[in-house]
Amino acid sequence: MEAFLGLLAAIIANTMAIQPNLAPFGVAQDARPSALGCEPLAEGPADATGQYVCRKLPGADPLYEEYILAFVDGVGVCNLTAVTPYRADDDEGHLTRRIFADVTARMTKELGEPDEKVDVAHTPAAGSDLLLKHTITAEERQIFNQWNHLQRRFQNLQSASVVLAGDEGYGLAVYSTYRFAGNDECMRRMEQTTGLSPDQ
Repeated sequence: MEAFLGLLAAIIANTMAIQPNLAPFGVAQDARPSALGCEPLAEGPADATGQYVCRKLPGADPLYEEYILAFVDGVGVCNLTAVTPYRADDDEGHLTRRIFADVTARMTKELGEPDEKVDVAHTPAAGSDLLLKHTITAEERQIFNQWNHLQRRFQNLQSASVVLAGDEGYGLAVYSTYRFAGNDECMRRMEQTTGLSPDQ
């Protein structure tokens, strides 16, 4: 029995040891923004701690217009967000909902089924798809899918999400975010260094 348990423990250890890393859009966790051709959102030296915008990446997807990268010098990439172009779309958000479904299907193929599928309206009226564009841009409704505990499948990944987002002036868009291992502490370090909270 002890030999069997030892063999089982070895198999589990080996399985955990060979979990792959994931490089979303070709970006490794230890990548430097300058090597990716990304530009800082705030003035400063190359590869300083902060947020960067990237127009192209090694594994760029034509569905997206730009990528936002959070980086901490000495730590690496905290997270990476891919942003589709904002579109005026119709009141029901038909095009953006199709894009959201397409992105969800792609991420599901890559990451497995989402742990959470959220569609929350703050009022009964806000739940109507006839008003989707207005309720999303007014932040009266939230639509997103979330993948948690991805470290069980990938050595270097913590979580991921896809969000249907809106802006009154620009319309609707889809955001896909990949959070690398240690993202929370990484973002705390960025906030301490830059003085900016992650949502600024």
